[in-house]
Amino acid sequence: MKLHFYFPENLDLDNLIDDNYPTFKPFVREKARYLLHLISVKRLNKKDSVSEEYTKLSSKMMQDMVHNYNEYWDYFINDLKIVERTKSYQTDKYCKGYKFIEAYDTPIVKSPLTLRDRSIRKKLINYINRIKSQNRSYTYLSKWFDEKLQIDEEICVWAMNEIFKIKQEFPELRDINIITGEEKSPMKQKDFALGSIGRFKEALNQPRRDNNVLRYHSVLTNMNSIYRNAVTYNGEELYALDLKNSQVFLSTKLLSTNYLIRSYGDGAKVDIIFENPIEMYKRLTNQPFLEVDSLNSKVTKYNLSKSSYIMLGLFKDSPLNIRFQEYFRLAIKGNFYESLREKIHQELGVYIESRGDVKRNVFKFMFSEVRSKSKFVKLFEELFPEVYNVFYDIKEYDHSILPRILQRIESNLFIDRIAKRVSKELPKASIHTIHDSIASTKKYIPAIRKIMEEEFVDGIGAVPGIKEEHWCKANIIKEVNELKQKAFAVAS
Repeated sequence: MKLHFYFPENLDLDNLIDDNYPTFKPFVREKARYLLHLISVKRLNKKDSVSEEYTKLSSKMMQDMVHNYNEYWDYFINDLKIVERTKSYQTDKYCKGYKFIEAYDTPIVKSPLTLRDRSIRKKLINYINRIKSQNRSYTYLSKWFDEKLQIDEEICVWAMNEIFKIKQEFPELRDINIITGEEKSPMKQKDFALGSIGRFKEALNQPRRDNNVLRYHSVLTNMNSIYRNAVTYNGEELYALDLKNSQVFLSTKLLSTNYLIRSYGDGAKVDIIFENPIEMYKRLTNQPFLEVDSLNSKVTKYNLSKSSYIMLGLFKDSPLNIRFQEYFRLAIKGNFYESLREKIHQELGVYIESRGDVKRNVFKFMFSEVRSKSKFVKLFEELFPEVYNVFYDIKEYDHSILPRILQRIESNLFIDRIAKRVSKELPKASIHTIHDSIASTKKYIPAIRKIMEEEFVDGIGAVPGIKEEHWCKANIIKEVNELKQKAFAVAS
């Protein structure tokens, strides 16, 4: 099994080492290559990296691979002067970040060199084998990632280069991270696109289910949507059924039933339990539970340790007040952001320019830290005070809990219920999930839609808006041409 390195195209590491050989021991060139490769490969594999200045690397992971990894980084930073590192980090929350200096902020390329270090190879191969073993539990998904799943690399590379040229020349057309508001680097976007296209079939890109919110990750989820239009299965174009305003729709589950959320001390894993949550609360806390009046819907928190806690949400038997009902109505319609924009204008007299601005602010509110309120958050609270209070209570100890719980609900619906049922009732239908959507060939789309609607009614209590998307190469050409038209308008 060949495991290639990835580096900035102008980095000649061997010459740099020969000119300034390290004094610490043991020093192994292969390990030096591997550590530097981590910066590059993260840029190729992680969507968020396109708007991040530094690449976050886990110290535990690096120490498992290279026991004296800190000496290598000190050497890269202080002696070779090719890398910069953030000065601080927060244990169990933030990793230190690394980046190549500006001189090496160049396109990432695949090195002809392959990893030969036996200890690192063994650990990486063990990792691949663990994923393959895990996939045995999800053969109804993993079996469709075979040689019949193909991508037209030629049209993807053409589009990638066209998009890069336009966004590099016209900053006004660059993309913005919807949560942080940070501009996405055209160069990093190009690197990421090239990585997801070029590594389509590599062993390290095995589909897997994470241990945090149990999302199913694959080459398709780790790819910008424009390039999925070049993907086919057994020569057939694919169609996707996409849940509209998914996070908002899924959040209604947290306002209409009883549940227990458990956040573990490592700051990563989170569970949500809907079956007998009050009994689970009693067992975990070893505390008597005082039954509350059903009108007093609330989230109750209990610390299990300094960083591990549970939350008990009680909403099942509460009469839904008019504010909850209105939020539900908008969330289920499928055009939540447009409707919310209109509602804010009509009821509060505040005009928000576009749907995109509303969506960006909703995401910031739901996924960002609990801090001083922005103007939009105050508007949201005024319209939906009870909804605001529930979300605030869930986010108070750890702002990441709310988005991760919504992703956990999403993965249960799409992976454990919808996809599994499709595999049983439509065994010949190819299944490719992209978090809150599911793709297959045209023949099976109507039957899959019916299964989705039934599972949403059973799992959430309503049929949401579902958008059908046709993946085809014509969409790539159309999107590139539309970007060219925007560039022409800016230049005129």
